[in-house]
Amino acid sequence: MKKIVLVLSSLLVFTACSLKNEYGIAAYTKPKNANDSLRADTLNTDYAVYTFSNVDSRKLMEVAGDTLQNEKYNDGAKIVQRKSYNRSGAIAGWQSWYVIYNSTSKGIKYYYIRNVFSGKMLDAQSSAINAQLQQSAQLNTGVDEQLWSLQRIGNTQNYRIINKANGLAVENSKKSVDSIPVVLQTLNDSAVQRWTLSLQPAVTYRDDQVVGFFNRNNPSLGSVAFDEGLSIPLEWGANKGKDLWITQDAWDGSALQSNNKFKCTDFFQYRNSVMIQPSRTDWNPNDTKNMTRVGSLQNRPKQIFDIIPNTEWAWPSAGVEIGNHVYVQCGEGNGLGPIVSQSLYDLTEAPNYLWSVKRTTPAGMTNEVQINYSAGMVKDTVAGYVYVFGTMATSFGYTLNVYVARFPITDPMTWTFWNGSSWATTPDSGNEASIASELGTAYVTYVKGKYVLVTMDQGFNCGDATRNIYVATSNSPTGAFTSRKEVYTITEYLYGSYARYYTVSIHPEFDNGHNELLVTYCLNFSGCAVNYCVNGFIDPYFYRVKGIRIPYNVIGL
Repeated sequence: MKKIVLVLSSLLVFTACSLKNEYGIAAYTKPKNANDSLRADTLNTDYAVYTFSNVDSRKLMEVAGDTLQNEKYNDGAKIVQRKSYNRSGAIAGWQSWYVIYNSTSKGIKYYYIRNVFSGKMLDAQSSAINAQLQQSAQLNTGVDEQLWSLQRIGNTQNYRIINKANGLAVENSKKSVDSIPVVLQTLNDSAVQRWTLSLQPAVTYRDDQVVGFFNRNNPSLGSVAFDEGLSIPLEWGANKGKDLWITQDAWDGSALQSNNKFKCTDFFQYRNSVMIQPSRTDWNPNDTKNMTRVGSLQNRPKQIFDIIPNTEWAWPSAGVEIGNHVYVQCGEGNGLGPIVSQSLYDLTEAPNYLWSVKRTTPAGMTNEVQINYSAGMVKDTVAGYVYVFGTMATSFGYTLNVYVARFPITDPMTWTFWNGSSWATTPDSGNEASIASELGTAYVTYVKGKYVLVTMDQGFNCGDATRNIYVATSNSPTGAFTSRKEVYTITEYLYGSYARYYTVSIHPEFDNGHNELLVTYCLNFSGCAVNYCVNGFIDPYFYRVKGIRIPYNVIGL
């Protein structure tokens, strides 16, 4: 079945009366009779979370928009000021910003300013006076409109925020009320251009680059909307540094209409697929294409895992590379489950997109229908085993038990199963054999010397008050795991109603250099008492993978 966060260091001080950016635009000239000094100081940090409070209004800079319509996630969402808003005891993500060092030019440091909630960058798209700021996806070209100097005023915690592209400063429209636009204005000495930067704890944030990777709107692509989204890193031969992305039910790009949506009368084209990402740093969706095969039982070259007789679907999940072979677990069944069988597919690697596919049936695993071994695979080269994690739903899907099996790296067909005290030849679904008791869905992998388990609240029922993701860790594949720690709240809506979510997963191979763990989850078209068909179309946004980054220090790594 489907698996339903820097201490502020001392500030570096050096003075400057008149500074210019690389375009020759004056970054700041001290106004005549100014009663405070502006220095070319910048934060002595490369990466940290801050709030920006206007000195004049005492209000915070935030991303505008209706959360019930997902507007705060949008490219082009406007920047305004508003009083501080707390969510679950912390400043709301749309009022919190990661300040990220990018470069130094003519002695001035420049930063990206990225919103925690949306993962998008503060952007000066226009150089017009009084142009309202907005957020946008990180640019690959013309990046100066997204780069900012932070110039400290005297010995205070107050700064002016100056755009690199145009030399204009950020101000609050000279007003002190909520929802007033935050704009660009000629640099001056007024309090409306002063912002107090308050250091915040590192927090989980939405990874907009990853989200954008799954916004696959090219009709020539294969899989463009799907659930699941597990990754398998490759290291063999010509495939070294690539990744496989495993999907379950998938729509093909040929179904996209001119508005990048699907017709309500259409249905997904295949029950599973595999995409090959050419590099772990290549997040251009157009560069990741589908694996194909020959000999598909359903004559679907992009459907890699066969639907066997007397079943309606084949839903692949966790996998691992051993030599030039990739082994992937696949659950098989009807309707919405449970599984009626499971298999271990052997994918033989090729340097191109056409791979060889073979379905295998390890003893003890294939006929097991209580525990679905879809919740992670870890290859331990020291121990010589691959550990395979599975789950069994309890309490009507609101909780589950987690189990572990293993097979020798040299013999994927020989499985043994942890029964609570030893490895046995047959699975044991009893509570004593469970290595953890978690929530609606779970996944396990290995990161920085620990087994990391991510779990989330049940995401398919309507009206549930908690919609969180949690993490626990263990030193051993058989547990025990720490108490789970809440790390993120899912804030996704389908036309004003909660969107359904599921299939949480971890991707430790995608290291962004900031000691953060990439976690993904999926949305589902169906919402609670809301028709997903609008004006004859379905928006694929609601059937695509979303990504978040969790700071290691938040979860004890």
